[in-house]
Amino acid sequence: MGQKNMIIALVLSFLFTGIGNVYNGLIKRGILEFVVAVVINMIHYMVTPQLNSPLFIIISFLWWVYALYDTYQCTNAINNG
Repeated sequence: MGQKNMIIALVLSFLFTGIGNVYNGLIKRGILEFVVAVVINMIHYMVTPQLNSPLFIIISFLWWVYALYDTYQCTNAINNG
């Protein structure tokens, strides 16, 4: 698969959840992470249209952090064989 640039992968994942893994060549994984983030935000908006529910803000943040960590782990695995 070739070496992947960790900084590029993490910046992409930072900006758009899951896109860092798409860059890594893990298309299905990246799309799944992106879709989960969109669904979390859609449910958040349907439940609390004011967009200020602490529970959903925390859930969204935790998913975003997980996706960043997953991108980091996957990039390491790709680069280290």
